[in-house]
Amino acid sequence: MAVSLLNSSTSMITHACNLNCSYCYESHKQNAYMPVELAKEIISKEASFIKESDKFDEIQVDFMGGEPLMNFTLIKEIVEWLEGGGIDVPWICFASTNGTLIDHDMKEWLKQHKQYMVLGASYDGTSKMQSKNRGTDRYDIDLDFFHELWPAQTFQMTISKETLPFLADGVLSVQHKGYEINAALAQGVNWSIEDAKLYRKQLCLLKDAYLKDLQLKPLNRLIRYVDVFNLAPTERRQIHGCGSGLNMVTYDIDGKKYGCHMFTPIVLGTDKAIGVDAVEWEKSDLMADPYCETCVLRRFCPTCPGFNYKYRGHFASRDKRWCPLVLAEAMTACEFQIERIAMMDNLSAEDAEHAQTAIKAYNVLKHLDLEKSVSPYIIA
Repeated sequence: MAVSLLNSSTSMITHACNLNCSYCYESHKQNAYMPVELAKEIISKEASFIKESDKFDEIQVDFMGGEPLMNFTLIKEIVEWLEGGGIDVPWICFASTNGTLIDHDMKEWLKQHKQYMVLGASYDGTSKMQSKNRGTDRYDIDLDFFHELWPAQTFQMTISKETLPFLADGVLSVQHKGYEINAALAQGVNWSIEDAKLYRKQLCLLKDAYLKDLQLKPLNRLIRYVDVFNLAPTERRQIHGCGSGLNMVTYDIDGKKYGCHMFTPIVLGTDKAIGVDAVEWEKSDLMADPYCETCVLRRFCPTCPGFNYKYRGHFASRDKRWCPLVLAEAMTACEFQIERIAMMDNLSAEDAEHAQTAIKAYNVLKHLDLEKSVSPYIIA
């Protein structure tokens, strides 16, 4: 049986949002919306590409904003058009939402179309954390509704400076309700050494909670490989894992095409937005920051060409304020994986490999000090 490969087509269906999140990178929001007929034209064009492609078999239609539910009328019409045979390739629709606009009528429609229209909720933890991050008291989200309709969908948490002190409580409060949550540090933030030490403390609290209760699914930040070996000293390869300009494309409200939403006018402004054809996306060193060439954590450290360009003017230029936080995360992830394998009787091959890799990495990282060690982190 042939493997079905997914092509992702994102449509910025609105530049409007009902919230004002502290970490929001969309600096140019406005009350603007994509017309329904343009959305249909874009999807039809992408479907024709899929039919002729020997690489892709199906399409994921992503609706994005702003807050995409600000243009819920478009979402309804597009999904119902697709259900009625609008295109003749396999498809599914997805939107990430802050969840605060969902009312009774939306819920009823979504229940009827849940097989084809999936929502992922952005949720930042406790009510206190939501309030700090969202810039509003409208932080109540019906998590049960999301979990009931799309139980495999993970809630997405953004960690800001304001909510970092409550990270463990926020994550565990969601997980103890039976939900899954992933977390990521906010971009464009003036992170400090003190933040790195606090991040380490919060991750250790989570580590201890997961070792105490093996039924809880560990946070994504604690289960990633930390491999500091098998890297050539001057290897320039630094992971381009998001698919920007390769197996994903973003259309703005006017139909213009971009490599991903990070290069659209809502993020960069009209004058600085970068069209998909202006970038050589397949270049192997597109993401290679010379500063990071010798760092043992260069493959573990996340990077995004869009954020790099927005905040530092170059696709490869990473935020060096992240370095101690990445080190804190790597050290704690190693400790967690090592301690977990020591406690468990039955491990999958993947878990065992994680632990063995973690032991080797930790023997290097344990000699680094969050306060005194300076990036790039190099094996002595």
